[in-house]
Amino acid sequence: MNEFPDITTIARALSVPSKMKILDALMDHKYHTATELAKLSRITPQTVAYHLDEFLKNGWVGMAKSGRFHYFFLKDTNVVALLERLSPVSPEKRARSKQRELVLAKDELFRTCYDHMAGRIGVLIATALTQKNYLDPEFNLTDKGTNFFQDVLHIDLSLLHKQKRQFTTKCLDWSERQYHVGGAIGHAMLLSFKDQGLVMPDNKSTRAIALTSKGTTFLQTHIAISLE
Repeated sequence: MNEFPDITTIARALSVPSKMKILDALMDHKYHTATELAKLSRITPQTVAYHLDEFLKNGWVGMAKSGRFHYFFLKDTNVVALLERLSPVSPEKRARSKQRELVLAKDELFRTCYDHMAGRIGVLIATALTQKNYLDPEFNLTDKGTNFFQDVLHIDLSLLHKQKRQFTTKCLDWSERQYHVGGAIGHAMLLSFKDQGLVMPDNKSTRAIALTSKGTTFLQTHIAISLE
């Protein structure tokens, strides 16, 4: 029989800034080496290695080996959800430079939240999907939405239902203080947007994404979002 969950493990992680920097760097849903994480987090490689070892033991982070390189990634989506839910109630800090302000502005406009779309545009998409009755107020898929996701976004819904994760979730957006679409359907939407050339990564930010001209037209045509 297992003991009660040890929430002090979570408390210790949240109270150490260097640990939080590593977890935040991994929120881009990519695989990173320890060296890359040190650079992104601006902490020493030794500290990164120490914290990663703890995260591996906790089951929060996974590791994949390719040749002589070891790549780390966020393994537990519950950790992702926890970080996102805590962000809206965390004290805000002023940007330390004009360059940082530009990066933050792009993140707040449109970014990835681990493996789905977030930011102002992410919230606009979620709102439009409910207004079109493709999702109900709790973000459950409707009959009308089934046709949209299959025919317009080319998403195989039967495969999503087989995944060992929530099909759809309401994910509270830390910058907008409103919900965007998470879960398996949120991830599938992001992949569809990428495959159709509707979004592209922003080279100045690890998490910001940008709409292409095709993406802008798509949003206006299919879910009546005008960004002008």
